[in-house]
Amino acid sequence: MNGKDEQDKGMRMICREIFGTENPDELREIAMKARRYDRMTGTGRTENERGAGRKERFSGEEVDFLIELYHQGEAIQFLAERFGTSRPTIYKYLLGEKRFEKDPSITMRMRYMYRDTPCTVIDVDFRHKKIYIRNITGRTLWRAFGVVEDPTWEDFEDFLESRCFPMSRANLKQVLCDLDLTDYDPIRIIERTQGRMAEDHHWIRIQYRDEVLRHGKN
Repeated sequence: MNGKDEQDKGMRMICREIFGTENPDELREIAMKARRYDRMTGTGRTENERGAGRKERFSGEEVDFLIELYHQGEAIQFLAERFGTSRPTIYKYLLGEKRFEKDPSITMRMRYMYRDTPCTVIDVDFRHKKIYIRNITGRTLWRAFGVVEDPTWEDFEDFLESRCFPMSRANLKQVLCDLDLTDYDPIRIIERTQGRMAEDHHWIRIQYRDEVLRHGKN
């Protein structure tokens, strides 16, 4: 075993001792949670009293945390100071949340997940056939619509069907019967299957407007 192999083995042993794993995905998840904790406690953050170099763009994870604080009742001014940015910037990132609270046409919220990691929030207006999305993850391949930032209703319909078994399935009627369905309806199918597919780890959590507002969840 050469020196590099011994060093790699030593690093893996240290990772197992400290974090309980050497799996890269699990280590990234631990690092993400650590950064999230730092933001919640205020540690690991450089104060900027003069507002110089204010941030105008946040990562998906930062936006998720910002909205979480908003739902906990934090004031806009507090959020602007907490994230080192301006009030208009905070309003910009809260626009989707305020739209959901005030627009009765938006009756459903979907959260596209990769295992336990939220990737894309999708607010659905069936009446006008429009959707509004917020990507949480920076990983394009994990997002519901990839690089598309403003998906159409047709994109949404294609996305739903991609998370269902195909209509051409040989025993379609029996599968629908097992799901207590009489017709091929992607929304109803996803309600029952969570959009889980055998070939990946993505799934979909569906919440309806009254449920989300009742619990105050984004």
